[in-house]
Amino acid sequence: MPSAAQDPDLRARLDGLLDEHRAALHGSLDGLSEEQARRRLVPSRTTLLGLLKHAAYVEGVWFDQAITGRGH
Repeated sequence: MPSAAQDPDLRARLDGLLDEHRAALHGSLDGLSEEQARRRLVPSRTTLLGLLKHAAYVEGVWFDQAITGRGH
């Protein structure tokens, strides 16, 4: 199976999906105060701000690996 770097159609679909997920996360946080973004709404320790931090971290790791080929 070709990688996204080798298949422009796959890359475009992945970029679109990533943009949709970013927009959904942004929409979830839009208009919230920091206190509201830090509020736990489920029994776990999950917060909207925590999800944003996680998404940013995962993107950073993924792009680093995709560009440099290094593993973490």
